[in-house]
Amino acid sequence: MRSDSQFTVAIHTLILVEYYRDESITSDLVARSIGCNPVIVRNVFTKLSKAGILNPGMGRKKTELAVPADRITLRDVFAATQSLHIEHMFGMYAPNSQCPVGPDIHRILTDRLENARDSILKELEGTTIADMVSDIPPGRGLPPINSE
Repeated sequence: MRSDSQFTVAIHTLILVEYYRDESITSDLVARSIGCNPVIVRNVFTKLSKAGILNPGMGRKKTELAVPADRITLRDVFAATQSLHIEHMFGMYAPNSQCPVGPDIHRILTDRLENARDSILKELEGTTIADMVSDIPPGRGLPPINSE
């Protein structure tokens, strides 16, 4: 799994924690739901915890959202899991200074990529975890998270 998938893993995680708020959610259960390695989920748990979004259960403690789902935006999740620096966000390399394009490419791209990043972040601000939980159809018949 690619490291940039941590954003979608984090969203899936937060939706599960909110949807099953009365259940005991573990990284293994989340990984099973997502179809990925539990280590990836644990890494995401750590990032969300450091960002103040998730309180991961340790021992017998239950994993829960650190703030209400209607206050966690996709921008918050993106910022917790991804670098907001354009060089990292868009995968910019250190160019060859001997190339005619190399010395100027970062200057040429910077404003454009910053505008793109800002547009993405603004769009992500408009959706919360609660919004997405409410998009799960009622009576869908989802099996309990603890079933195999």
